[in-house]
Amino acid sequence: MVLDLSETTKYKVFTLNRPNRVVVDLYRSAKSNKLKSTLGNNGLISKVRIANNTIAKLRVVIETEEIIFYKTSSIPSRSNSNFRIVIDLKKAFQGSRKLVSAALNKKKMIIAIDPGHGGKDEGARGKKVKEKDLVLKIAKRLKSLIDNEKSMRAILIRDDDSYPCPGKKKNCTQIQSLNERITRAKNSKADLLISIHADSFKDSKVRGATLYALSDSKKIAKGDNYKIMYQPKTKKNIALKSGVSKRVAYKVNESQVQATDQSKIIAEAIITEMKKDVRMRKKTPIEAQFAVLKSTEIASVLIETSYLSNPSDEKFLINPINQKKIASGILRGIKLYNANVKKEILK
Repeated sequence: MVLDLSETTKYKVFTLNRPNRVVVDLYRSAKSNKLKSTLGNNGLISKVRIANNTIAKLRVVIETEEIIFYKTSSIPSRSNSNFRIVIDLKKAFQGSRKLVSAALNKKKMIIAIDPGHGGKDEGARGKKVKEKDLVLKIAKRLKSLIDNEKSMRAILIRDDDSYPCPGKKKNCTQIQSLNERITRAKNSKADLLISIHADSFKDSKVRGATLYALSDSKKIAKGDNYKIMYQPKTKKNIALKSGVSKRVAYKVNESQVQATDQSKIIAEAIITEMKKDVRMRKKTPIEAQFAVLKSTEIASVLIETSYLSNPSDEKFLINPINQKKIASGILRGIKLYNANVKKEILK
């Protein structure tokens, strides 16, 4: 949303809740007679109200359809005919809501599996195996297990020793490849992205699997200047939106549910199941700014299956029986998450 003023003025931006609002206070300002006091909805904005809050202050209230990320910037009047304030709005919890609705409804949950690295990028190297080859085997086993489930379907970001690049490029930078993995997951309409890796460390004694996931508020990159709209603290991070009946939960879409931080919640469920058969280095998910975890449009987890730098871990990982154990633990974790969502919503 863009606010045009005839000259430079001081302003203040803050947010309120119930309903969700971004508020812009403009000091020593007045509304043009040609401008309506109330404007209708457009995109994320449900309503805009403009009125003098005090004699010396004009208040612009932007009501939004949901909790959003927002940032403001201004253009000084000397570089433009007018002083301009720009408010950028961005969906905050789209991936979380999409995952919850997929857990509830009868449509098949689509899971994108990303075997890390590939092609020119070998990843970590053990004495007997390269990471890119190992994780592709685990990913294929996981896809096979998921595809045997009536309620799920899996797609592989890469199904051979290739390096994912945009378009038909055979070569690209690392960040281009990482972004392409997210793009392929989105294009496949995936509800969840699982990135599979194997770790390495200078200390060969370090061992065990680790899961990484980001809370929604951490998915905005540093330096983007986005802020999260204020939201009241609550113990429940999933719910049906007001007016949506539990009786139709089996066919809800993402616009009918409220949800936050589901990447971390599903990561916790996967850990719960994986630790039954796999040595875990960490018993809770770790927040890290990995590129494949940072999209606000899709829930995602990254799994370091164990350490190739540890001889015992490498021996465990190259055994096909243990590869199936890892894949089975991941699948059981997804199913546990789905069951917990249904229980929470329908109880």
